[in-house]
Amino acid sequence: LLALFYFMPFLAVRNLVEVACIPFLMLGAWRLVRDGDKPALGAVLVAGIWFGLAINVRFQTLFMSAGAGLGLLLLRDVRRALVFGAGVLLPLVVFQGGIDLFIWDRPFAELTEYVMYNMAHSTTYGVLPWYNFLLLLAGVFIPPLSLGVLFGFFRRWKPLPVWLALFAFLAFHSWHPNKQERFIFPLLPLYFVLGFTAWEQWRLASAWWQGRPGLQRGLRIWTWSLNLLLLVVLTFSYSKRSRVEAMTLLHGRTDVQGLVVEDTAEGEAPMTPLFYLGNWNVTVVPWTDPQADLAGELDRYPDLQRPNYVVFIGEEDLDARVARTEAAMGPLELVGKAQPGLVDQVVHWLNPVNRNEVLQVMRTTR
Repeated sequence: LLALFYFMPFLAVRNLVEVACIPFLMLGAWRLVRDGDKPALGAVLVAGIWFGLAINVRFQTLFMSAGAGLGLLLLRDVRRALVFGAGVLLPLVVFQGGIDLFIWDRPFAELTEYVMYNMAHSTTYGVLPWYNFLLLLAGVFIPPLSLGVLFGFFRRWKPLPVWLALFAFLAFHSWHPNKQERFIFPLLPLYFVLGFTAWEQWRLASAWWQGRPGLQRGLRIWTWSLNLLLLVVLTFSYSKRSRVEAMTLLHGRTDVQGLVVEDTAEGEAPMTPLFYLGNWNVTVVPWTDPQADLAGELDRYPDLQRPNYVVFIGEEDLDARVARTEAAMGPLELVGKAQPGLVDQVVHWLNPVNRNEVLQVMRTTR
């Protein structure tokens, strides 16, 4: 049922850590609940290992592991809580600690730097209200079904370790100022499983709902009709279209030596998807400071590696930006313009933190 929701195929092929960690979380949760309230210690250890692997992929899922461990403690099962914690630590020490020790000469270097960066930039990428993710959960599975799932999730706190894992994760992201829709992706499958089963259990026991089978049938038809429509649209769509199309414009051109990614408008030059350019070896120079010496920066490169194409991110103050770039690189001519897709426009409308930029691709003429 979950795999048929409109957003699942779209997310399944995206290279997002928030999605890549989901199988580990699902496997860990299944090992915790498969054998009832008292799973074997071996199963608990394996569950912890799966949760630990999820943390290696997406650090914030640490709060899920903490919530699951707390749930075991609240059930007064100290032994299983300790075994679960040991399972979580095992892949963290071996993979995260071991690899960082080999590369950076200290364990958990990446994790500590990641935490420090997020603490320092908690408001850099936009601040949204604490209830933002609750609104997302209230709509993502198509109302009114999504409202039933939300109701079911908060009505029944079972199984407690898994429920508390999800609640802890949701509570952290609701508290943290920086909120982007993708942050909540790891929670969605397990949240739907718990919320939907609890909702169905309550609905089947409700005399009001049992007396209105036509209403339930109508809601089901509405949900899956709209879902099917969205599923078809999203399955054949992709996000960040303007960035992809900009590189596709240059695909097959043999004169591309390098790119200047000009984003002095917002100072956040995005990474270029070079796969669609078909050349991983071109020079890429992000330029975000209008006062910086671009000509001096480009002079550092040999002639055959000197960037000769410019990708302007956004159309804000474009004439002045082109003039500054031409002063450093010489005359430019327009190669093409890449527009954002429908998905990007909708996502930007839902949350303006998500950029919705038009990209202009230009090349030097000398």
